Amino acid sequence: MSATSPATDQDASVKTPKASQINRYQRVLHEYMENNLSKAFPLNYQFTEEELSTVTPESILRWMNKKICGDANADMLHGEIPLPVRCSHHVLDFYKKSISYFMPNKGQVWDPETKRGNPTRSKDINNLIKKVKEVGDTAEGEQKKRKRDTISTETATLTIPPVPQLTLPSAQSTITVPLTAAVDPHNAVPVQNVLRRLVAQNSQFIELFGTFSETMKQFQTNLRINNQQILAEINALGSVAPPSNAKEGDDLGASI
Repeated sequence: MSATSPATDQDASVKTPKASQINRYQRVLHEYMENNLSKAFPLNYQFTEEELSTVTPESILRWMNKKICGDANADMLHGEIPLPVRCSHHVLDFYKKSISYFMPNKGQVWDPETKRGNPTRSKDINNLIKKVKEVGDTAEGEQKKRKRDTISTETATLTIPPVPQLTLPSAQSTITVPLTAAVDPHNAVPVQNVLRRLVAQNSQFIELFGTFSETMKQFQTNLRINNQQILAEINALGSVAPPSNAKEGDDLGASI
């Protein structure tokens, strides 16, 4: 019996694996048999039925123990499985399936009394895989919980700055109180500069809203009226000669 010619007592309803899958099974069997027989074999070696008959649940458990924690003599079935687990239950289950594929009595449950049947179907092997799954699931659940707790803590302490909001002038906002009544003629130039900046700002809004839909035309008209009233107030302040740095202020206002 060769490793590439498994026993034919399997259920006919079971789908035959593809060649690529069988090759993966073969690599697992090769690694296990080298460990089991303490002997190196060529990668394409065909294991005989006599060699395969040396496979026992105990030897598989020792090999799996080594995969789980690095120590073949450790009792992972009855002892504590160290974390992190080096080998997941998915991998162990694949190992079991791979070795089982080449067992002469693969369709039979392992009988610990007569030492006959498929050793991969031993209760001890199934219990070990189940235990690794439970340990892995518990560790994964605790890890996810710690992650959720960390995110919750970070979210609770996170200070989100307020989002700045742009407040547009109301369509009804117009200057109704004459500035000439409250401005000292000797301080008219600074006020004129401020008003010029307002005019420049409003002009930018006028250009911006000029690209909007027809529903914004009324707002645009109100801004123009607002500007006209501001300019009228500037003229009412009188022709006060600007100081030497007035030009710099005007340029700054125009750039706003």
